Amino acid sequence: MITVYGGTNSRATRNLWVLEELGLPYEQKKINFTTGENKTPEFLAINPSGKVPALGDSDGNVTLSESFAINLYLAQRYGAGKLWPSDPAGQAKCLQWSFWAATEAEGHIVGLIVEKFFKPEAMRSAEAAKQFEELFIPSLKRIDADLAGKDWLVGNNFSIADLQCACVINSLNMLRYDFTPYPNLARWLKACTSRPAQQKVASMPRG
Repeated sequence: MITVYGGTNSRATRNLWVLEELGLPYEQKKINFTTGENKTPEFLAINPSGKVPALGDSDGNVTLSESFAINLYLAQRYGAGKLWPSDPAGQAKCLQWSFWAATEAEGHIVGLIVEKFFKPEAMRSAEAAKQFEELFIPSLKRIDADLAGKDWLVGNNFSIADLQCACVINSLNMLRYDFTPYPNLARWLKACTSRPAQQKVASMPRG
């Protein structure tokens, strides 16, 4: 049995999306940080950092943390021919785009969202927001250019590469971000987020 630790207000939604794409049975366990549930010996045995998401797979005798790593594990173990390409070059591209999403895009995008959405209004800085946006614009240009003339990032089918990148970039929709300058990206992002598996996860109660 696969168990995902983390609520739908966390990056665990990325893992739920993969599981729904693959049609795998799973159990979701929300971790209550306010009561210190993330610091119990039972949870620390799963993720010593006390953070979510985390995953336990009793069939594979595996415990993992870090949302991108969890997704790569699920794709490789259960998604061959679906989310995980069969050829080494395609597999390497999936790793490339996963690392790109984690290192080139996510930090700057999260910085902008925190600055414009989560900080108290009196503490927000238009200059800081502008700096974050300037840092991730080259990433948006890069993926937009890569998607020119094709539907998906790797090969001819939706893969874990698309899912990993879409999870990060779709966060900008929280700000109603204008993707007009990036038509290939906008088309691709709509295709990713319109998938039934993602729609199912997006409709789950937040918490």
